[in-house]
Amino acid sequence: MIKNHSLLFLSFFSLIFADEKVTTDRTPMKTPEEIQLEINKAQTDFEVAEIMFNPWYTGPLITGSASMVPPKQVMLQPYLYFTTNYAAFNAQRQSKGVPNSYVLNPLIVIQAGITNWMDVTTVPGGYFKWSQGEYGQGFGDLPIQLGFPLLKETLYIPKMKLLIGETFPTGKYQHLNPNKLGLDISGQGAFQTLIALNMTKVFWWFELHPIATRLGSNISIPNNKINVHGFNAYGGGYGTNGKIKEGVTLNLDFGLEVSINQKWVFATDIAYTYSAKSTFSGTAGELSPGLPAINGLPWSDSLSLAPAIEYNQSDSAGFIAGIWFPVTGRNSANFASLVLSYYIVI
Repeated sequence: MIKNHSLLFLSFFSLIFADEKVTTDRTPMKTPEEIQLEINKAQTDFEVAEIMFNPWYTGPLITGSASMVPPKQVMLQPYLYFTTNYAAFNAQRQSKGVPNSYVLNPLIVIQAGITNWMDVTTVPGGYFKWSQGEYGQGFGDLPIQLGFPLLKETLYIPKMKLLIGETFPTGKYQHLNPNKLGLDISGQGAFQTLIALNMTKVFWWFELHPIATRLGSNISIPNNKINVHGFNAYGGGYGTNGKIKEGVTLNLDFGLEVSINQKWVFATDIAYTYSAKSTFSGTAGELSPGLPAINGLPWSDSLSLAPAIEYNQSDSAGFIAGIWFPVTGRNSANFASLVLSYYIVI
């Protein structure tokens, strides 16, 4: 009996040592220093994860978003532009001073979710203008757009959205008061079809400071000839009676948002606009006896920047403020615009 117990005892220990040998052969035991390094790394990873956040964004100021508004929700984003036009770029891209004019342009972006694959956006707004002792005001043209998601954002693929819309000529563009210096212009007079493609992608190159990028492109195509009488947004004068064929307008925008932390974000836009020339047919009219009126506009372009700062209250509400100004242009305004906006989803 004792002999049997001794054999069992020896067999048990032989198995233990054999198993230990196998374990040691397959996975070498780690030193205390190596174990401490792993613990330190795990602690660091935990601390980084603890202060990580889902980035909140309100802007940038100009470049359109590729985000959809969910069904039964509405995104409201009022803007206030205060603009000083102090010069104009000529055909040689030289900036030439003009009498200062001031424009206050309030508007509101209203974006409502209809289904998971469609939302609708409209942007009503108006103008209040001052220059050389004169004053003008008016309601602007009204755009209405439908948005459709094309791609969902993944690690390597940006979010993408298609917009198709129409701008209705609700602003004033003709029968202007010749003494108002064009301050009573608030529209272009044309129905315009808009086709836009917006892309959005967040990059985590810096774990605690993610960077959101936007790329927007759109083209506005006038689909009617514009009847013009008298002084109008395209020139004109006393006795002007004819039609304007307006050119297409192309916009290319790039937006960047860098998270300082979850609430504070630095944003900037680089925006390019090109407008083809507008041509006139009909009776030109006169600015004064013997001085023929000029009708139509030459082609123009503008390259501008819009740096801004954001304060986000949550993932569905925030403020943004910045300055918008052109870097260069041709046959276009040289201006400085203070832009304020508040964003909320309800």
